[in-house]
Amino acid sequence: MSRAEARHLPEATVRSAIAWQLQLASSDQRPRLQARIDHWRAEHPDHELAWQRLRHLHQELGEMTSRLPNRDLSVHLLERADTDLQRRRALKLLGLALAVGAPAGWLTQQHISNPDLHTTTGEQQQQRLPGGVQVQLNTRSGLDVTHAGQPLQLTLREGEVMIDSLATDPSFQLQLRCAWGRCDAAQARFSVREHEGYSQVSVAEGALMLQAAEQRFQARAGETLRLSQSGIATASPALDPLAWSQGMLVADNLSLGRFIAELGRYRSGVLGCDPSIANLRLSGVFQLAEPDTLLADLPRILPVRLVSRTRWWLRVVPA
Repeated sequence: MSRAEARHLPEATVRSAIAWQLQLASSDQRPRLQARIDHWRAEHPDHELAWQRLRHLHQELGEMTSRLPNRDLSVHLLERADTDLQRRRALKLLGLALAVGAPAGWLTQQHISNPDLHTTTGEQQQQRLPGGVQVQLNTRSGLDVTHAGQPLQLTLREGEVMIDSLATDPSFQLQLRCAWGRCDAAQARFSVREHEGYSQVSVAEGALMLQAAEQRFQARAGETLRLSQSGIATASPALDPLAWSQGMLVADNLSLGRFIAELGRYRSGVLGCDPSIANLRLSGVFQLAEPDTLLADLPRILPVRLVSRTRWWLRVVPA
């Protein structure tokens, strides 16, 4: 098995693959649904890998999945089969459910108390959580509510989230776990984003107690910090870390390569930048609702041009 085939997949991606597979199995409009699935698979390499892993799992399970009671139970059990869809654990869980019969009411309650919120490419989602906490997920993001009591416990699985607890009771407490640490807050508004090798925390209002690598730090409004295996460090990003929640990308002397990579989070398909122009700089306020319009405007402000092979493949190259 290659390194790519063996890599860990985001939980939200695996759940999406499961949902698509179950819809396809019960749909009476398969050609139309298959076209939507094919589009989803082409959006990101992780989508295709999750789909292939799930297909192989179904081949090994054979008729076992068809004997499950209903769609909700199927989703729950397959989710518990691990984000990488490991065969042995899946077989054990599914076999146990078929042998003893899992209580549907209990499974439903488990789903309610542990909701998983997730978004696809270019999508944002807002939710109200227990205690009056407002949550906004950015593109390609996933958030779990691991405990709905006091303190409210959240886990950012991937992507980026804005948490707003300003309207909660003063005694209310929440904890958000991310890949590289933890945020403890009362009344605050803050954003957390997962990067390769670190988690970025930006405080808009209020204060947070951050923990990472056995370090603790109280972050205040206006501060952005990085949590990593080395601990907690201040950061001065060239990209406004809070603007996305208002539908904007605000850049301050940002490299073109980073700008293109950022737009790629909001656009389906493959988007690339020629290395020879990746260090060109740009500043400004850009609307995220139409990334293709932003790309079309680039040749007007920088010496570049766009090369497109298909609707889903575009590269920015020197003019």
